[in-house]
Amino acid sequence: MQGQLFTQDFLLRGVQGTPPYQEFGDPAFTAFQSELKGIFNGLDAASTINEAQTEQLVINKVLAALGWADDTLPQVNADPKGREAVPDCLLFANPQQKALAVAEAKDDRRYRHGLAILEAKRWLRPLDRGDGSNAFDPDAPSSQMLRYLSRIDVASDRAIKWGMLTNGAVWRLYWQDARSRAEEFFEIDLAGALGLKGIQHDLDEIEPAHALKLFYLFFQRQAFLPQAWDSSNRTFHAYALNEARLYEEKVSQDLGARVFSDIFPQLADALARGDLHAKTQEVGYGQFKRPQYTAEYLDEVREAALVLLYRLLFLFYAEDRNLLPVRDARYAPYSVRRLREEVRDKVDAGGVFSSTMTKVWLSLQGVIELVDQGDDDIGMPAYNGGLFNRARSLLLTRTKVPDKVMAPIIDALSRRTEDILRGWINYRDLSVSHLGGIYERLLEYSLVHEVQAADSYKDKPEVNRITAAPASFARKVSGSYYTHDDLVRLILRESVGLLATERMDAFEAHIKKAGKKGSVNPGDWDEIDKLDPASQILELKICDPAMGSGHFLVALVDYLADRVLEAITTATHLVNDQSWGGPCWVCLGPVPSPGFERLAHTNKKKKKKN
Repeated sequence: MQGQLFTQDFLLRGVQGTPPYQEFGDPAFTAFQSELKGIFNGLDAASTINEAQTEQLVINKVLAALGWADDTLPQVNADPKGREAVPDCLLFANPQQKALAVAEAKDDRRYRHGLAILEAKRWLRPLDRGDGSNAFDPDAPSSQMLRYLSRIDVASDRAIKWGMLTNGAVWRLYWQDARSRAEEFFEIDLAGALGLKGIQHDLDEIEPAHALKLFYLFFQRQAFLPQAWDSSNRTFHAYALNEARLYEEKVSQDLGARVFSDIFPQLADALARGDLHAKTQEVGYGQFKRPQYTAEYLDEVREAALVLLYRLLFLFYAEDRNLLPVRDARYAPYSVRRLREEVRDKVDAGGVFSSTMTKVWLSLQGVIELVDQGDDDIGMPAYNGGLFNRARSLLLTRTKVPDKVMAPIIDALSRRTEDILRGWINYRDLSVSHLGGIYERLLEYSLVHEVQAADSYKDKPEVNRITAAPASFARKVSGSYYTHDDLVRLILRESVGLLATERMDAFEAHIKKAGKKGSVNPGDWDEIDKLDPASQILELKICDPAMGSGHFLVALVDYLADRVLEAITTATHLVNDQSWGGPCWVCLGPVPSPGFERLAHTNKKKKKKN
């Protein structure tokens, strides 16, 4: 199940507590499953039905099974200036809204009465790749959906925020206001869940019957309407999105609290104790003299603890989102997932960890080196971005942490200790900004070495430990401040967004001017390529001098990615709509956007390197 629009926690557990799920009992589910099997009867991985046939034989019938009945309208143009935004279907809440839409004199105004859009593709067509063989539909369907949603958001006066994209077998749900629409969608492999011949159900996917229930609950018409059972009268999607937000906040708060109060100081203390080159100075008098770490050394320990902590968080996040090859059997034995599972099993079994041996530490260091340098033999590319470089913290190369300390730290970062069931923290469901928030708050803390000799007269035990204490001016000195998501989006929209729009407008104006010509010469093509909006957006150089955890820059990358993908599809359609820009005897296909070629070239270089 791809996409991160809804949290795994809600999809697997939270959804079961909702009235729609509970009302969708065995009789209703069996009937729905039977209806779907009838629709897909005779189809398999070898079927070759075209787009129109896929719509008629599969998609329209599935929509009817989901309760959309006849309340759909095909081929409604969202752009009054041309055929730039024409989704296959506009969906309505009820017959009355459809009637109001039909009564509108202009096509684009019909969207003000709609509920969602649907874009259909031929059976099993890849949703994230373009089709150079089809002159009328060359774009990647996922990029096409982003462009449609942006245009329809305006045409509907912000009434329509949802879009479905499907090739009959796989169904996706997109939300216009997602942080990253290119990544944050909700996908169900319907054909895989139904067990169609030749279509393998992913072993990491949720159980097929539950996938079918989720498909019904999230794609049915009722899910797009206010829910009578919800005190806030939200749609089912809005309720699920809010639950995801609450989950993220709850988990990140609990995780942050553990990091600040226990994990960070314990990790720092263990790193210093295992370092044979620790720098100390004598404090106290006479028999009460004790060695104490110097201020400079505590700064080195603090930096090392931060580096190691964020190496762990990166690894957990990357593996949970399949950014590392966790599904590759060659890498699996070396993964941190395996390490986390081994620690969990031993903790739950009441096992004892050695205060001398450093098996967990050495395994972890192996994974860190593997990620930094890569290993083709086990399918691991080199992620040499700096975080995992040995030179980043020399202290981490010369110290060791015993299992008795390291194993509980791994477990505390892996599981929800405040949960009775001690379930996994699914880092897939946490945004980068939440992890960045923990990092920024850690910058407020400095390390203190508490040293105190035992005093039997005053019944005081010996104290020798590193603790973390808030430093009043730490964030001011580092220049790190957290910026709220809504403010980040506003800043991006009113700064970078305007620059992107300028480049798109310049390209459209040039194409409009060139469109008056009966033909174009090589010099004209050079100018079109030069003004290509996707390429121009990719040339933007943006600086965030007070980077902090990179919250603004992460949001910027997501924002620009969406804009670039939209620009590629828009540019391709603008050019191919011209009499001189469509399929020709030379290329025998659509003219691609230079931005698309640039991204394809970059991906080819990455694959060759890896």
